[in-house]
Amino acid sequence: MEFKDVITELDNYKDSEDFNNYVTGLMTDDRVNKYLESENGKKAIQPKLDSFFSKGLDTWKQNNLSKLVDEEIQKRNPSTDPKDIELNKIKSQLEQMKADSLKKDLTANAIKYATTKNLPIDMVDFLVGTDEDSTNKNMKAFEKAFQTAVDNAVNEKLKSSGHIPSNTEPSNMDGVEKAFYNKNPQLIKH
Repeated sequence: MEFKDVITELDNYKDSEDFNNYVTGLMTDDRVNKYLESENGKKAIQPKLDSFFSKGLDTWKQNNLSKLVDEEIQKRNPSTDPKDIELNKIKSQLEQMKADSLKKDLTANAIKYATTKNLPIDMVDFLVGTDEDSTNKNMKAFEKAFQTAVDNAVNEKLKSSGHIPSNTEPSNMDGVEKAFYNKNPQLIKH
């Protein structure tokens, strides 16, 4: 007997209880699991698993997702009234405008002070503080440091040039020299 004869013979019995018991006996849990772990088994079962997962995920989203999103939004922004958000935005813009205006005023005053004291205007941006008092303190401290540095540089230059002024003021000084000697009396030896 050939195999196709066996199949034909089995087809005659396919609706019988004996046939169903025999076929059911061939499908054990181990055999089914082994088949599902094979490439053909994975190809056969994966579409079913995907559809079950998609259906379950859609059901979960429908039942839980909007609730979780609303809770998280409420947690992060307890009062998310659009009016409150807009009001806070306007307040922060107003504060920024005030700060910018104050900085412009302080910078203008610092430039005016630097100009009257013959200080470098390039440094004004670094000296402007958060208010008028701190800016004035910064400008006065810079003026003192700048004047000291200029005096020291002039003294070093005079010492290095080898010119030592005499004990008395020369009589043939012009106005600039006389003003210099009057401003720096330590250079005149007594």
